[in-house]
Amino acid sequence: MIEDFVIQHHRMEAAAVPVDLDETYRYMGIARSVVLGKDGGIPPELRQMVEACVEQMQGTLKAQSVYTSFPLEIACPDQSAECGDAALPIIKFGEVQFASKYLAKNLAGCSRVILIASTIGPMADNLIRRFTKLDAARAAIMQAAGAMFIESYLDQLNAQLEREAAEQGFKLHSRFSPGYGDVSLEVQRHFFSLLPCTQRIGLTLTDSLVMAPEKSVTAFIGMERV
Repeated sequence: MIEDFVIQHHRMEAAAVPVDLDETYRYMGIARSVVLGKDGGIPPELRQMVEACVEQMQGTLKAQSVYTSFPLEIACPDQSAECGDAALPIIKFGEVQFASKYLAKNLAGCSRVILIASTIGPMADNLIRRFTKLDAARAAIMQAAGAMFIESYLDQLNAQLEREAAEQGFKLHSRFSPGYGDVSLEVQRHFFSLLPCTQRIGLTLTDSLVMAPEKSVTAFIGMERV
């Protein structure tokens, strides 16, 4: 059950995190048409290397998250019913408030918001750093694999949250992370003040707003009553 102000800790076994090779190729910058077999398709030797890198990285995963929900309010600065073109809506939850047009649009109609912080653990970062020194091609594949795995894990957790939300009479909106649209990376500080990111999942935030481990995500997920 998704409960306001109650911290939840989610874990997933490494082998249970789904592999999506097509997404790995996308993160590598390979055109969809090539992945689908056009223009010669993926060369067999590259496919073999990618599959080996993905398998190696999967063995390092320590996928886990912390999350909770808050009552949500979206208001205009002057308390009018609709914000004018020059006025940014104010997002309010807990003791936090900040202005954002794009997040307000994403959360429109929601009465609650989930804050979630997720990581696939430090060993994935270690693997990328090791290959950066040894093999640039494999390091690039590892980077793509890490991006695929954190999103794949989050998709699985998101599906669980959708089921729980539906049982409580809500539907979920799409994930929205700091750094997108007009939501500054500075907003990540709120996740670390409201969630036990370091204590529970070993996730830290530097003064320059970089998360460690690198293959980690913070996100808002709106909950709309249906």
